[in-house]
Amino acid sequence: MKERPGWTETKGRASKVRILVSDDHELIRDGISILLKKLLDNPTVLEAETGDEAISIAEAHRDLDLAVIDLSLPGVNGLPMVSKLCHLLPETPILILSASADRNLVLKTIESGASGFVYKSLGTTVLEEALQMVLAGGVFIPPLVEGEDTELAGITPRQRQILELLAQGKSNKEMANTLHISANTIKNHLAKLYDQFSVSNRTQAVMKAQELTSGTSM
Repeated sequence: MKERPGWTETKGRASKVRILVSDDHELIRDGISILLKKLLDNPTVLEAETGDEAISIAEAHRDLDLAVIDLSLPGVNGLPMVSKLCHLLPETPILILSASADRNLVLKTIESGASGFVYKSLGTTVLEEALQMVLAGGVFIPPLVEGEDTELAGITPRQRQILELLAQGKSNKEMANTLHISANTIKNHLAKLYDQFSVSNRTQAVMKAQELTSGTSM
C-alpha cells in the first residue's frame, strides 16, 4: 500500500479526505490520483494492487470517503469483493472500474451495493462525471459504449442512466433520489425519451427501456 498525504479545508479547519484506489496497474492508479486531486483539495489516496490488499485497507480505514476499485484485481475480485467492501464500508461510495461492458454485470454490481460502474474504455471525462456523481451521493450507471446500438444514438449519458432505472420500474422520485437531481429534471428527460422512442405512456416506455437494456445491448 502507498499513501499520498493530503488535506482539505472544511468549515475553517483541516479535514483529511481519505480515498482508496485499487488497480493492479500503477499507471492507472496514478491517473486516478491525478484526477482526484483535480476534483478535491489534496486528498489522501491509499493505493492497493490486489483485492486482498483493498479489503485489508477497508478493514483498517472504515471512515474512507470514497473507494475506486478495479473489478478484476489479482486475488479476491468480482462481485464477492464488491459485496465484502460494501459490507466493510456501508457509508462509503464505491465506484467500480472494469474493462467489461456487460450490462448484466453492471446491474449486479449496483445491486451488490456499489455506487457506480465505469467502463475503462470510456476515458477520463466519463470517469470524472462518475466521481462527481458518487461523491455527491448519487449512483452512476455507465452510458452506452459508442456503436453498440444505433437505436440509442443521440441519447445523452444522463438519459441512458434514466433508461436503465426506468427498466427497473423506478418511479420519478426514486430516479431523482438515485441520480441526485430533481424530479422535474427527470420528467423533462422522460418527455424527450418518449419522443425519441415514439411511445405515449409510461407502460410503453418501461417495455421499451427493458428491451433496450436487456443483456448487453446497452
